[in-house]
Amino acid sequence: MSKSRGKTRWNLIVILIIAGALSYAGFRYLYPPQPADIFIIDPVINLEYGDTTVTGELRKGVPVGQDGEFLLILPDSRVIVLDVAGLDHLIGSLVTVSGYLSPTVDRSLPMYMTVKSLTLQE
Repeated sequence: MSKSRGKTRWNLIVILIIAGALSYAGFRYLYPPQPADIFIIDPVINLEYGDTTVTGELRKGVPVGQDGEFLLILPDSRVIVLDVAGLDHLIGSLVTVSGYLSPTVDRSLPMYMTVKSLTLQE
């Protein structure tokens, strides 16, 4: 009697696993994943989150010579905070920055970029 009870248990477990898999497959069929468009900041200038390249004017959030954050001012006046140091000699210059751009929760706050490379524009 104990052998049939063990076999029945395993059959029930297998049936529950199959039922769960079929339910999940049905859900994914009825509600397929939709592509998210949260990565586009502005389709006009084609600026995207993630690995990207942007061009703008380099400024500093505090007086030159003091420790503080460097800012990249885009042509449309939006601000990106750059994760970089030692660029006091480039302040006011037009630069192209490549790196990882992170979004902010509030559009009024500046975006944040981890810099991989920075090139001075002529």
